[in-house]
Amino acid sequence: MRYKCTVAYDGTNFHGFQVQNDLRCVQSEIEAVLLVITKKKTKIYGAGRTDAGVHAYGQVFHFDFDVVMKPDFMKNALNSRLPKDIHILKVEHVDEGFHARFKALAKTYEYLLDFGETDPLKVNYRWYYKYKLNVDLLKEASKVFVGTHNFKAITKNHKLENTTRTIYSIDFEQVGTLLKIKFRGNGFLHNQVRIMVAMMVDVARGKITILDLENVLKSLDRKKAPKTAPANGLYLMDIEY
Repeated sequence: MRYKCTVAYDGTNFHGFQVQNDLRCVQSEIEAVLLVITKKKTKIYGAGRTDAGVHAYGQVFHFDFDVVMKPDFMKNALNSRLPKDIHILKVEHVDEGFHARFKALAKTYEYLLDFGETDPLKVNYRWYYKYKLNVDLLKEASKVFVGTHNFKAITKNHKLENTTRTIYSIDFEQVGTLLKIKFRGNGFLHNQVRIMVAMMVDVARGKITILDLENVLKSLDRKKAPKTAPANGLYLMDIEY
């Protein structure tokens, strides 16, 4: 039986989703609990990787287990053993053709940018930005990224051959001093959202122009986009199948 799980986690104390030797990762914590439940080593397959410090409300993974458990029973079995910074939101039975990564049609990320006074209780969950920004210019800069582009200059992964992705939309919502930036696309490269945010902020601060931004994207040269926004402001919100 193949199980599809939707999971939320606070990325503050994790070195990302994917297993890394001797480091605390979301995948290794879940697999440790599955070992107790299934009585054998069970690998999970995530819809994507998130970096150290990145949070999730809608990460998806799947795994196989030869015993059929009701979804609610599996959900409760997992949550009763997982640490408090991981919570399974939903468990579903799916057919064996389902794959959390390869069957994903679209992903949505959200980045939180706050221009207000630093709140120590929220500092791990948004980027507090202390310089004056032109928000209208930031929104205008975002339009450069919408559509299908080769994002080779906007990723940390230099070895990936196919760096073309489609961004369907970039939307904004402002609540007081908090600006939420929502990115929806067919897939995202390593650090892509965080690099885009950093470059949009540079435009909004007047350090580069929108034309400069367009030229960086066309250059396919990562060295021309050296900045990356902090991980703690980024959330994986939803994955569509």
